[in-house]
Amino acid sequence: MRTRLLALGAAAGIAALAAGCGSSGSSTAAPAAPATPTTQVVTGMSGEKATVPLKVDRIAEQFPAHTVTDIMLGAGDRLVAIPQNVKTLPFLRTVFPRINDLPELFRNGGKVNMEELLKLKPDLVSTSSGGDTLTPFRQAGIPAVNTAYNTFAELVPSIELSGKMYGGTAPAKAKAYADYVNAKLKLVRSRLANLPADQAPSVVHIASYPPLVVDGGTSLIDAWIKLGGGTDSASGVKGTHVTVTLEQLLRWNPDVLVVETPGGDQGLAANTAQSVISAFEKAPGWKSLKAVQTNRVYLNPQGLYPWDRFGPEEALQIQWIAKTLHPDLFKDLDIRAETRSFYQKFFDYQVTDADLDQILQVGTK
Repeated sequence: MRTRLLALGAAAGIAALAAGCGSSGSSTAAPAAPATPTTQVVTGMSGEKATVPLKVDRIAEQFPAHTVTDIMLGAGDRLVAIPQNVKTLPFLRTVFPRINDLPELFRNGGKVNMEELLKLKPDLVSTSSGGDTLTPFRQAGIPAVNTAYNTFAELVPSIELSGKMYGGTAPAKAKAYADYVNAKLKLVRSRLANLPADQAPSVVHIASYPPLVVDGGTSLIDAWIKLGGGTDSASGVKGTHVTVTLEQLLRWNPDVLVVETPGGDQGLAANTAQSVISAFEKAPGWKSLKAVQTNRVYLNPQGLYPWDRFGPEEALQIQWIAKTLHPDLFKDLDIRAETRSFYQKFFDYQVTDADLDQILQVGTK
């Protein structure tokens, strides 16, 4: 019996020793897995960094033209608020009918009722500029990122930024768009590489009338005029939507006038660019303009947004203006076919002949 007790005591001592060793701090247990990140840091188009959710389900859009980018990247169904006047664009309503049901929370100039915005619980606000524009949203606890841009070189980076923020298939769609734009840029530049300076027609881009509003230097418009093989008569005018006198236009007396349909971000809703021209025809001096006398007044296409302004359709704009200014160098470029292919590829929309007439403003009054 005594021998059995000694054996049991020895076993208990060994067990106690083993337990003591197990609590000595030399544990081999696997470390806890790091928490899965739920946010990412991005840099907006004006350089400000922002922390945004990795999963963006609700987007408030302040930048009018960027609404089209949202749709192209497959994030249209995540929109909860849009800018005023965007839904006045007929083709946008056709391609993306849901636009009709979205609240126009951002007024002209980007102003917003913050109380109403907070009710929508957006994960992200896509803004039309940086700096102080971002402050009210950030103070309200809403991530805000500037997606707007002013130069052609910033077009693709803006779309790639959006793809990164939206996730899912958006980055791949942004990459496909970037490849398309770069290929078309290469084509246009190669065709115009040896163009003599005296064969680059002078161009003025008219945004609206009356009053006479033009776009000039240091702007996206100035960039596509030059990319298309033209010279910008209004290059001395700083920026976009600048009001000038008719006398100034007469002094420029350009070879070509390009007229857009007012709308989108301007608080105007002219039916067509032709309606602008119809008003302009009554102005003194109109008939004396070289562009009028040589029948070189063109209606700028308008699709989901005016092609000439800050949206993905800039990829079509550079092709259209190059063919418009230099038809002999782009005889093989069929704008109707290219337009049809573009909307099929990037918006999964089959364009009809009637759509094309509307976009290219064929026979409009």
